[in-house]
Amino acid sequence: MAWEFEDLFDIAAERSGSLMDGEWQDGYWRDIPTEIRVGRMGYRTRTVKAGPRLEVEIFPIFGRENAGKARAAKHNLTPEKVQRNNEERSKRKLIQLIDANFDERDIHLTLTYLGTPPKYEQAQTDVKNFLRAVKRKRERQGLEPLKYIYTIEGNDDGTRERIHVHMVMNGGVDREELETIWGRGYANADHLQPNENGLEALARYITKQQKNRRKWARSRNLKKPKQRTSDTKVSNARVKRLALDFPNSAKEIMEKLYPEYTHVKTVMRYSDVVDGAYIRCVMRRKPGGGKRNDRD
Repeated sequence: MAWEFEDLFDIAAERSGSLMDGEWQDGYWRDIPTEIRVGRMGYRTRTVKAGPRLEVEIFPIFGRENAGKARAAKHNLTPEKVQRNNEERSKRKLIQLIDANFDERDIHLTLTYLGTPPKYEQAQTDVKNFLRAVKRKRERQGLEPLKYIYTIEGNDDGTRERIHVHMVMNGGVDREELETIWGRGYANADHLQPNENGLEALARYITKQQKNRRKWARSRNLKKPKQRTSDTKVSNARVKRLALDFPNSAKEIMEKLYPEYTHVKTVMRYSDVVDGAYIRCVMRRKPGGGKRNDRD
């Protein structure tokens, strides 16, 4: 669930100075009166734990007047901007689901067709039949229940990229068996390779999809990322420090607040409608910093 006013915070904190001797030159903010606007209000912190991934959102708690102003401003957002923001949130949800349920023990599977590829609707049927067959194979072999996320890409008009399938699936069945089960072409399987961003690059890669089609589908047995909310985790003073000097202070502040995690990246945005800062941090669990994965 997104913060109600996230879409209004679309002014990125930018650097107009250059990095010299480990310090940022004065003036890297783009006309944003940060020192005045940030720190006067309370802030809420929402964390989402997805396997080894931790996402931290920090956003202001508005009083009645500012909340009313913000809700009114949301009605002026263009349909294109709303769609773009919704698509980005869908990708974030997918990233979290993949990190919460899959790791290097699992596979990225690409299913292709030999000869003339089918229509999109037939490809949907083929994938569902394939998944049912893999599920039966896993049951016979005594493996854990099948978990998957997939997307069908390409076009069936003969003019663009051919229909094919990208799928993330728990491991256990070897590539040759999967190719036999598929039976319509090739089934190329590679073990997942998380980096400091987890499996974010893969999640974004497999959601390159046409308009008016479902972006991705998933099995019902995936674990949901764990979400918590706090109004005390990050103080106004810390938010102000992050806002004034986030390229230098984000790592220090966030790793002090979450010592079992390593800071990966921070995004900070402002609004031209209401005061405050919206901060999103991505962190990665340190080796030995708790469970290897929430599925264990």
